[in-house]
Amino acid sequence: MQWRPLALLLSGIGIIYFASLIQESPYPHPMKTYTSDSTRWRETPDDIILSTMGDYLYLTALHFETVYPGLEGFNHGTGELKSGVVGSITQLRRPLRVFMQDHVNETKVAEDRWMQTFEHRLPGGISKVSMATPSENEPNDIQFGVMYHVVENESSKHYVRIYYVTDNNDDAPVFKYKDILMPGTTWISAFSLERHEILYSRDPDRYRFRTVTLPPDLTDPPHSADSDEITITESTTGDPIKEYHQPRNTEDHELALSRLYSAEWETYRVVTVDIHRTDNAYYCNFTVVDNVTTITQSSDVQEEEHHQKNEWIIRKHEPVKYDVYSEEQVDYIGFADVTQFQQERTRLTMPRIMFARSNDAKALVFPFVQNQFLTLDFLDQQSHDDKGEYVELFDWLRNDVQGPYDATIIGIHINEKGNMLAVWTDYNTIYIYKRGSANTHQVPRRAPSLLDRIDMWLDVGIPEIEDEINHERHDKESALPWKLRMAITPHEGDINSRPISSVKFWNVTSNGRENNYLLVALQNGGVNSYLVDEAEEYTEADFLSYVKTNWNMVIAMIMVIGAFVLNEYHNHA
Repeated sequence: MQWRPLALLLSGIGIIYFASLIQESPYPHPMKTYTSDSTRWRETPDDIILSTMGDYLYLTALHFETVYPGLEGFNHGTGELKSGVVGSITQLRRPLRVFMQDHVNETKVAEDRWMQTFEHRLPGGISKVSMATPSENEPNDIQFGVMYHVVENESSKHYVRIYYVTDNNDDAPVFKYKDILMPGTTWISAFSLERHEILYSRDPDRYRFRTVTLPPDLTDPPHSADSDEITITESTTGDPIKEYHQPRNTEDHELALSRLYSAEWETYRVVTVDIHRTDNAYYCNFTVVDNVTTITQSSDVQEEEHHQKNEWIIRKHEPVKYDVYSEEQVDYIGFADVTQFQQERTRLTMPRIMFARSNDAKALVFPFVQNQFLTLDFLDQQSHDDKGEYVELFDWLRNDVQGPYDATIIGIHINEKGNMLAVWTDYNTIYIYKRGSANTHQVPRRAPSLLDRIDMWLDVGIPEIEDEINHERHDKESALPWKLRMAITPHEGDINSRPISSVKFWNVTSNGRENNYLLVALQNGGVNSYLVDEAEEYTEADFLSYVKTNWNMVIAMIMVIGAFVLNEYHNHA
């Protein structure tokens, strides 16, 4: 039976080849223009903010809770509030030309290096950070806000330090700040820095959120340490807590909130995401509410003005419930004993809620469950409600991040126009989505894999039709869908094991051409830049690429196949 070893050998090779056919096709990688491996921090910062102002890139590193040298051991507290800790904020800047494609090969001079602009110590620990969304029609002086907390005797104070930019003689913007003392002493669980106010939520409270108005002379001198703290004593309440707002046996609660666009200038629109975790389920509530002014009709004008009041009206509410446990099949005995498979219940971690918002506040993106994210888009359409009134329309989009099933989204960022999106996971992979005018043919497309073709043949998958995503031909009653166009993996993107802290899209015109860059800040202090309008040389998935990528597994399979072939040859030849 000389044919049996040969048949066994061919069968083994055929299995390896079949595995190469069903592999996922890689996504194009944006062109790398600059990479940095420098470590700039003794301790890893808790958060990093990237800002582009003028001709410079500003990198702001925040350490939420640090201890003064020599005062170790004086920190105390197990909850959100702690005594004996302070917040630390350090900012560096570097010319933006270093990260551009046209200057990547030029010799770096002393002026091209990182330069520290300030290092601030806050009198209390930091809990949250909020970026200010730039405006298309107003000055963009305000950059971001940092919330910190101070414990004094038997009371606590909650501050928001707002950083803004001022002009300097050397044509480089300089960051200044002012401290704002928030009203009340109850813990602030979430806040959003808006253009003219601070939107925040307390835990506990009888209202879902509140607002305080920023003073109009916030950015006027004096600045920073020379200025006095601004004390705000009153707030404007949002919509009240409804009955059964919080489920029974709630163990944890996360909230995020943001202002949303409205075509009616007098309407103040807020979107909130509430997640309550109980012992067996997550309860998610997505709510859009409007603050409108109602007037009670009266014959007397003064009486009419007296009866003006603001009401909060719920425009959209989407409740979602999902299990707090995930079940996985685990073999505790061994691979050969297939009768011993058991279900292992793994408790999911509490989702981290964050918002990414376009400049016009018409597009809002936030993570949902592990590897899913939702997009709320404003549509330039109106319809009649049950009362016959015109209401503005919104559309919800739900997307799943490609990659490992257990990947968790840890960051998200949208560009100014709302047509490019960057999502990164705990696997240090960045996925770049495009839509509308940004979804062009300038970069190569991902080739469909064998499984993709089978899905299309079975009418399970949706073929890629460019007309469906063209802005001019798109159905106006639904939002433009996101299309995954690029991915930066740890190996190809020179990220390796260094976690990603922050990313930022940067649009610049160079040599008469408009370019879109993606700036990636790593936790060690390095910053990489990628040109998302162009891609590196694209390699389609084939047998050779499968062997190069999975060489360790292929060698193990060849060794197993060789052992079976030799055994067959010696015993049955």
